[in-house]
Amino acid sequence: MAKTITGIVASPGIRIGKAFLLGKSALDVPKYSIDEKSIDKEIKRLRKAIDITKKDLLIINKQINISLSKEISDIFESHLMILDDPIIIKKVGDLISQEKKNAEWAVDEISNELIRNLDSGGDEYLQDRIIDISDLNRRIIANLQETINKMLSEIDEEVILFASNLSPAEIATMNKEMVLALVTDKGGPTSHTSIIARALGIPAIVGTNDCTSYIKTGDSVIVDALEGKIIINPDKNTVKEYKDLKSNYSKRIEELAKLADLPSKTTDSIQVNIFGNIEFPDEMKIIKGYGAQGIGLLRSEFLFMDKSLPDEEAQFKSYSDIVKYFFPQPVTIRTLDVGGDKILGFINQNKEKNPFLGCRAIRFSLEHENLFKIQIRAILKASHYGNAKLLFPLITCLSELNKAKEITYGIMDELKKEGIPFNESIPIGIMIEVPSAAIKSDVLAKNCDFFSVGTNDLTQYMSAVDRVNEKLAYLYNPVDISMLRILKLIRESAQAENIPVSICGEMVAQPEYTALLLGLGYTDFSMSPIYMHQIKQIIRNVNMKECSEFANEILECSDNCIIQKKLKEKYTKKISEIQ
Repeated sequence: MAKTITGIVASPGIRIGKAFLLGKSALDVPKYSIDEKSIDKEIKRLRKAIDITKKDLLIINKQINISLSKEISDIFESHLMILDDPIIIKKVGDLISQEKKNAEWAVDEISNELIRNLDSGGDEYLQDRIIDISDLNRRIIANLQETINKMLSEIDEEVILFASNLSPAEIATMNKEMVLALVTDKGGPTSHTSIIARALGIPAIVGTNDCTSYIKTGDSVIVDALEGKIIINPDKNTVKEYKDLKSNYSKRIEELAKLADLPSKTTDSIQVNIFGNIEFPDEMKIIKGYGAQGIGLLRSEFLFMDKSLPDEEAQFKSYSDIVKYFFPQPVTIRTLDVGGDKILGFINQNKEKNPFLGCRAIRFSLEHENLFKIQIRAILKASHYGNAKLLFPLITCLSELNKAKEITYGIMDELKKEGIPFNESIPIGIMIEVPSAAIKSDVLAKNCDFFSVGTNDLTQYMSAVDRVNEKLAYLYNPVDISMLRILKLIRESAQAENIPVSICGEMVAQPEYTALLLGLGYTDFSMSPIYMHQIKQIIRNVNMKECSEFANEILECSDNCIIQKKLKEKYTKKISEIQ
């Protein structure tokens, strides 16, 4: 019997296919008894997993010694010491050989026993050792289940992927050509999974709460990522209905695609630049195919998802390849924005209680200066090969900006002495994504070359709502009057100092907001490619005077419901005029 589940549309589209259910977590521990003949096999699996874990840690530790603090390096040293503890290894082996427990079960049981023993005291040092053991438990069990880690890259037939949640690294390694759509229990419209799905043009529904509880691999599924519905094991009539809907939607998208090479100008000839956001290099051709006028946001985190840190040469190659590909169009490269929903593998064990208010983005870079310098060198070297711009994320005060610029200028001096060419006039900009930066944007505008407004985080911090929390999605509102007033203030500050300001984030990719943003004075948009044609269609059918008057009308409103109603009415009216 068919079952319908609802969720939040993260990336639009309609797909029909077979379900593929990914294990809910790498820490799902299989527990089963083994026979006498399987003991040696389980012991070998255990030793292999421990050896792989050691190699992983040694690679990470080597990179950390080069790029990060000794404090973090010491943590990995302690991990390696635990792995070499013969008493612990013997206890795990005894559970396998004497109690006939499989390796994952044995590792998990001994880890939990150690944690219980340590947790009985209140000593801070012992609490840190609990974190060490928990992390090692996770790593060893993940390496024991190596086939699970390989599943996503080895998918060899078209499937609709279901998971409790998906990390950026998991999406990066999956066989994207075979994944028709994504469905997750967790996440909101601005979660990292949602952003990547849109960037790759994969229909996705997130925040279903418990969809994976009702699905099994092989089930027939319809994903309606227009209305936010997942239909499990639909009947023939429903399948036929959705095939027709899918066909009509595809024709609509094909019509919009004809706009790709047409100018992005309003009816009164105001140029509006539509830039793309890059999550992974794979997107370069996709973005160019949609008619983007360059890259407004190159998220550099893709380079830091592996088990080891990228060196200067690896970063330089990636940046320069992208810069060359889009030349003479601009490519804005954002420095590492780690933290919050983007915790990297090599700092997983240091997760903060409130990471969105913790050591993330530029704070992380300034704390780990060696890592930051390597990235700045790579970006500056790449700037020689095209039209690159340098962007610092999450700037909250002038001192952060000055420190980041000081480091950058120091690297410039080094490159000059070494005779390495780079663009000495590379524009240096900042992301405005916290209220403190927005309110003093007039001061910051005097000290940088351009602004990039990050509406995802700015909305989050303005409304005190975790943007990846599906339970609070109803409170996450980028067109709240407070946000609109802040956006107007930022634009006015940039205009007063005659510096460019672009706006990015998922707000920009929603066609019903286009006229409003134009009316607030924004003419540089940066977004996922999947919405570019729809945004361009709106731009080509409005004039700036009309948009300015509409924005002023919205700014007079105090009720969010009225704002949303007016935006929807304006969009619906404009679309009906176009059609």
